[in-house]
Amino acid sequence: MFIRLYVNAKSEPEACLVLEKVIKIFQPVLKSKEIQKVEPYWKIDGVYVVEITMLISEGKTEAEINEILESIADKWTRFGSPITELLASDTTENCNFLLDGLKMINIHFE
Repeated sequence: MFIRLYVNAKSEPEACLVLEKVIKIFQPVLKSKEIQKVEPYWKIDGVYVVEITMLISEGKTEAEINEILESIADKWTRFGSPITELLASDTTENCNFLLDGLKMINIHFE
């Protein structure tokens, strides 16, 4: 699974702190991870783009994954049938982030 985070941060170390929180949340189902990129977002000052690829351990249920997602944000937009992409954003109506520092998170299932 590929995850792109848009993080409210003034520096790369600050953006990495939010990334560490996300990794910690996924830890119970995580088999491996690889950080792809941490860099300032060219469109918005004070926002960093963080990209990470994660491999979920075999045998993890949809309920386990949903519990993790709900600990990140309380409203997700789902794309595809079956679902291939998830999006949570601070601009989505009735979306309140539970994880400090995130502006938007986009998850692609490979």
